[in-house]
Amino acid sequence: MDRIVIALGGNALDTGKSSIMEQIGKASETFIRLSNVINSNEAVITYGNGPQIGEIYHKTSYPLDISGSMSQGLLLHILSMAYNPLQLSGKLKKSAVPILTHTFIDKDKYTLKPIGPFYDHKIDDSYAMEINKGYRKMVKSPEPTGIMEIDSITYLMSNGYLPLAVGGGGVPVEKLDTGYAGFEGVVDKDLSSSLLANQLAAKKLIIITDVNNIYLDFKNKIDPINKIGYSELLSYYNKINFEEGTIKPKILASLKFIENGGEKVYITSIDNIDNMETGTVIEKG
Repeated sequence: MDRIVIALGGNALDTGKSSIMEQIGKASETFIRLSNVINSNEAVITYGNGPQIGEIYHKTSYPLDISGSMSQGLLLHILSMAYNPLQLSGKLKKSAVPILTHTFIDKDKYTLKPIGPFYDHKIDDSYAMEINKGYRKMVKSPEPTGIMEIDSITYLMSNGYLPLAVGGGGVPVEKLDTGYAGFEGVVDKDLSSSLLANQLAAKKLIIITDVNNIYLDFKNKIDPINKIGYSELLSYYNKINFEEGTIKPKILASLKFIENGGEKVYITSIDNIDNMETGTVIEKG
């Protein structure tokens, strides 16, 4: 039995146009495909919120930390509604525990990350093209430094539960002498998942995205990466201008996980979960 962190992409549940019932259906399909991994290991599931937080932010104009917490509540409810019938049917053996999660950040170290739906035109200067899919809102994405609820997550995993945590990378917060304060930005889900995996001393990190493999030329889907060692991937990372906010943080998250004690990273699609060794596999060396 291994300790594993499984990071689900936000678009795995919602393309930006999916109804709530469609999102529940997609979550159910995802849990069924992950059932062997969940039942056979100590696991935690993290999840992206790009489409959802963008929609909430656009409609409410609430600060991004508040919008992020609202998106966590929405997605935790959707994931729970998908999970519970599968547990009752016996397909999933553990009880899932939804956790609203906060992530400590370094506010002075950040990149930009896309959130929300795609548009066919530039709304304003804060929007940028994302791999020829359309324009999305770009916001600050600070570097994660710690998971506030790590003790609770560790306890639950160790006692046979499945935590659903670190949604959208966690609500970004700054430490204060009197507590903490929200930060106007979003944390990258894969970087937070990598940090969580290291804090849990997990052996494996599984990053679920919308392709079976990552590519050296991700924009044109040329030169897929299958099995690769840490050193070779680091060399590519330093040479190739991978796109910020999408594939670059997945590669960086993988490198950080291996650097800090992790053994193996899988990056693949949910449809390929039974054949993960044919996806992108990153190992030590």
